[in-house]
Amino acid sequence: MTDAVSASPEFRPLLHFTPPKGWMNDPNGLVHHAGQYHLFYQYYPHDTVWGPMHWGHASSGDLVHWTHRPVALTPDEHGMCFSGSAVVDWQHAFVPECEITTAPRKAECGTLRADMITPLVAFFTRHVPGGSPERDHQSQAMAASRDGGRSWQMRDAAILDNPGLQDFRDPKVFWHAESEHWVMILTEGQELGIYRTQGGADWEKVSVFGAEYGAHDELAWECPDLFPLPVDGRGGADHQSGAESLEERWVLMVGVQRGGPARGSGTQVFIGDFDGIRFTPHQAPETVTWFDQGADCYAAQSWSDHPGERLVIGWMSNWLYAHETPTGDWRGAMTIPRALSLARDEGGKGYELRQTIPDRVRDSAMALDALVVPRKPAPGSVLELGEAEAALAEFRLDLAPGAAVVLRPFGDDSLIYRLEGLDSSLAVTVERTAPRDLGGDPYGDPCVNDSAALSEHFPHRTQYHLPAGPRIACQLLRDRCSAELFIDDGRLVITELAFPNEALPMTLSVEQGEVGLGAVSGRHW
Repeated sequence: MTDAVSASPEFRPLLHFTPPKGWMNDPNGLVHHAGQYHLFYQYYPHDTVWGPMHWGHASSGDLVHWTHRPVALTPDEHGMCFSGSAVVDWQHAFVPECEITTAPRKAECGTLRADMITPLVAFFTRHVPGGSPERDHQSQAMAASRDGGRSWQMRDAAILDNPGLQDFRDPKVFWHAESEHWVMILTEGQELGIYRTQGGADWEKVSVFGAEYGAHDELAWECPDLFPLPVDGRGGADHQSGAESLEERWVLMVGVQRGGPARGSGTQVFIGDFDGIRFTPHQAPETVTWFDQGADCYAAQSWSDHPGERLVIGWMSNWLYAHETPTGDWRGAMTIPRALSLARDEGGKGYELRQTIPDRVRDSAMALDALVVPRKPAPGSVLELGEAEAALAEFRLDLAPGAAVVLRPFGDDSLIYRLEGLDSSLAVTVERTAPRDLGGDPYGDPCVNDSAALSEHFPHRTQYHLPAGPRIACQLLRDRCSAELFIDDGRLVITELAFPNEALPMTLSVEQGEVGLGAVSGRHW
């Protein structure tokens, strides 16, 4: 929910974050500070297609109600402001105590109070199109805020110069307590470079990762993130909490632009160990694990400096058709924030990343829905799971082998999830159709959905298999133009955009076999 000020067509979400107007893609600079969740994002306020990148800014106290803030970073003579990250500079490692202030430094620095707000520091890529005859030029830059993110000062000089790479961007910076260094991980084409420093601009390259691991395509990896999670528990606290876990592993996420699970962009995950210098994955090089199996979750990033569970949000779109979605004077939305946990897999030798909707988001619902459904619905039954535009249905499925149900988040065939129980696994099929004629665009385009990219790439049919028992816990969240399905306590998550002609009640249809249904509840916003 945002305090959007521009005119909004029917598809602007009620619950998910959207820009006030213009274009939005990657989440940037996620940081928790003074009780506020800060969300920065790649932003072009002057059109609904990608353009010279700014950093848009919003903040929230609960991850649900967002307040738009002034644009944080604006392109200048040094280049555009590409993706990056932000931290609380609690050590003053990057911003000396007197350096960032609106008062004249020489006159006032000596009288600054020691309890002034701890600075926020943003790390981002400066991109200069055509900066050299051979390539666009990219280097790493820094900006700082001494007033809680309300205003920012960008450093003119780069903090990390380009070593001669075409793709050298998207820095993620975090504190690694064990090695007592700040670490930066960024994309260097088909691999990631890992750098470290004890402060300032003295970054040393210590390792690389990825050239022989996971999914690759002809384009560069993007938007890496790296963080620890305790096994069989929630958390992953930053330095403030001091919490200890008996077992901890590191999660590395990185975006693939064209080889995602449903074609186009997607975010892959590696689980392993990190010693402050090298990341060592636990999976084989050929193993590919996706953060989200749907078509519309990309560039996922986690909040830094959050004292509790590890929270992540992603861009809810896909580069194959992102410029042509029929959303009027704004384009781009974020996924629902997600809380992550890490557990042993069923064999006890590997690890599984699990995602769930944070309790603070669930509990923000304006009402609970009394859903009355039979415990053993017969084949052919069609059950309503909620009719609000932004609604969450939670339920437990018991599927005998061969039993199948069909979920329709919008009550029609614009998007279908089919779940079928097998002997020792669950088969999940997703089918999505292209938007139908929406009657034209009130902002000028007479037929916004009549585009080659949307017609070609938006429809898809994908199938997944999840090792699982017969009892499956599910969460189905829909908003005006999206659905997110969390299956088996978040072991499998599928995020999809959809643009139905009319939002009908969410339904669950029993297609075949013996189906049990329990723990059914609904919420809406």
